[in-house]
Amino acid sequence: MIDLPKMLLAALLGFPQYIPEAVGRLTPDDFPEGLSDLYAAVDGTWSAKGEMDVVDVLHHYPNLKETVAACIDVLDTAPVQVTRSRVKEWVTALLERRALERFQTLAVQAASPSTSYEDLAGLYGRMGQALDTDHPGEDFTPIGDLIDNYIRNLDQQPNYIPTGIGPLDRNLHILPGNFILIGGRPSAGKTALSLQIAVEMAKQGRKVCYFSLETSPRILAQRIIANQLYAPLEQVKTKKVPAAELDGLSKLRQLPLYIRSASGRNVAWIRAQALRMKAQVAVIDYVQIIRPDRSGDRYQAITQISIALHELAQTTGMVVIGAAQLSRNAAHAMPSNADLKESGQLEQDADAVLLLGNADDGRSVCILSKNKEGRVGEIPLAFDKERQRFLEVVP
Repeated sequence: MIDLPKMLLAALLGFPQYIPEAVGRLTPDDFPEGLSDLYAAVDGTWSAKGEMDVVDVLHHYPNLKETVAACIDVLDTAPVQVTRSRVKEWVTALLERRALERFQTLAVQAASPSTSYEDLAGLYGRMGQALDTDHPGEDFTPIGDLIDNYIRNLDQQPNYIPTGIGPLDRNLHILPGNFILIGGRPSAGKTALSLQIAVEMAKQGRKVCYFSLETSPRILAQRIIANQLYAPLEQVKTKKVPAAELDGLSKLRQLPLYIRSASGRNVAWIRAQALRMKAQVAVIDYVQIIRPDRSGDRYQAITQISIALHELAQTTGMVVIGAAQLSRNAAHAMPSNADLKESGQLEQDADAVLLLGNADDGRSVCILSKNKEGRVGEIPLAFDKERQRFLEVVP
């Protein structure tokens, strides 16, 4: 029988590309005494740098040398092959083991002669929580408590997060933990809109991490400059923007907006990086080219990616904004949710869906096709492609 905690730690040390499968799910408390410090070192190094190797860990934590050696010995003698799916299984198994230990501790307390009948109801509730491996601190909330909380906070306005784009903010009420989808066909402006929203949210002081799976950060920066200076993109690319106008970038340079290439990465990696950066907003461009965890059916792969992005938003309170490709089948028709490529799960998981396209008369259109917090319908926005900015259409 393998020593599960040591085997898992050895796998993370030897195969650091699998660390995102553990970060965010496990804590040092999930490991027995003597191993918790090593996991804290692995977690801390990865969270700080986005990468990790054994030499780096030993350099900063020389007192863990014997613990590292003991873990690696377990891996060397075990007749198992370390894979991503196996690491996931070990993480789940360790969480279940810890949940069982919590439950057993509470059961012993319940059986104690010193426990009163009145104590049992509370212990019973904590036992149910103890078996929840994902959210051990959460439980049902009585409707009375929810109503009381609503009444107590009548004078507080909802904490909606503005996009900085008037017509959107009058209809789209974004809350922490929302998953927002921006769908569009190639060149419809989905990247431009996601960048514009990212900049505006960063201007509000929110830390925004932008994950680009197909465009380099340098090119995205050019689009942001064109958008913010309202300058032709070609002028920005050829570096012919008048020097006097560049002064308008001084405030932009100070924004908490971070852009990173995510080409070839999966959702677990994106999640780990967003958590490492303590992001309040994560923007992903675009979701259908996120690397799936396993090869096979594309429909199932996109479904799993969509579910994982929704869970990232729900479990962290992060706003997750995903750009998505629309099918080319109806390139000249008004866009609809049915055009979302490869999986209907995207529409199901999103709290709001914004679709970009072109009307029959050639004008650009923006349609709020799903909106849990407000109305749906066409939004009066037009895409100025030359300057990479969405503008309000005034009747």
